[in-house]
Amino acid sequence: MIYETLYKYHELSIKDSNHRFKSWEHCYNFFSQNYHNLKDEKILDQASLHLAFYLASWGMLRGSSFLLQKDYKVHLHFLKKIVLNPSYFHYFDKSQPFDYDYSADINNLINESKKAYQDNIHEINGEPSIVNVTDTLASKILLGVYGNVPAYDRYFKEALSLFEIRTQFNESSLQELIDFYNQNIEEFEKCKKLFSNDGVHYTPMKLLDMFFWQIGFMMDNLSMHLDALKSINDFAIQYKSSKKIEITSNISYRPINSNGRIVVGKGLTEEIRKYVISKLSIARDSGEDYIDLRSGDIHKEMGLRDRLPSVCGAMESLGVFRFTIIRDTPSGKSSTRVVRYFLKG
Repeated sequence: MIYETLYKYHELSIKDSNHRFKSWEHCYNFFSQNYHNLKDEKILDQASLHLAFYLASWGMLRGSSFLLQKDYKVHLHFLKKIVLNPSYFHYFDKSQPFDYDYSADINNLINESKKAYQDNIHEINGEPSIVNVTDTLASKILLGVYGNVPAYDRYFKEALSLFEIRTQFNESSLQELIDFYNQNIEEFEKCKKLFSNDGVHYTPMKLLDMFFWQIGFMMDNLSMHLDALKSINDFAIQYKSSKKIEITSNISYRPINSNGRIVVGKGLTEEIRKYVISKLSIARDSGEDYIDLRSGDIHKEMGLRDRLPSVCGAMESLGVFRFTIIRDTPSGKSSTRVVRYFLKG
């Protein structure tokens, strides 16, 4: 299923050596090989040109896009603020394990990347303007440079909805995608190895991008792909069912230290989810209809420090139990967030 779907995407760039899908390869490979050398003005200029052409090839210069009215050097703001910043070099590390830590704190990269354009572009066609960096544009930029996120465009998000994976471009959605990849890791890794024989080295996030985009494309061209989509729909139903069973049945605790605190290592968000689910399960088994949990209380009970964004993200990405946020702040990452979970039905 996964191989067949990915190959439909991959074969287009094999059959046509100048297919637009190749634009991602050229852009990603350039940055992977040259990010340490971007202080060289000539290489920086080439980097900006690579990024601009890839985005044009991937539909980001259409219609009302502010990029349509700018030359390729408009990306220098982003390159100098983000890509040249050593704090973000770890996103180029291909040896990172593909677990929750892979996307930890990526919300900061997303927001700072958008700000690099919004804070430096104040005029369009001679008129004062405030530019809008959409999730689609921001995700395509990061995919082209780092290969560490998929592109959250229409086809991709429609396919995510089929699998009941969050469609917002943020850490919570990316971690659900990591779950999906690792649940099907043998097939994805087999594809990665096979496709590398064609000289293309896809990152895990790029493979996810290809898989879900291809499904969205087929959904938009229903009559041509009825048989394949029936199998994909069955696969989606199976995945949704297994995800709910896995989360509810694999509740476990981490070791307790001498102060009675849970020892948290890698996969912090996953550990927080498990901790929250355990509290919900206890309340449900006690006959409660619902329970209100406060982010600051969870943070304190787990003995965490400066991890409120992870706690807040975990609280709304459990995958089980309906919920509503009944108290929050504009940032959505404070100690006062209160989530009400409905334990029946």
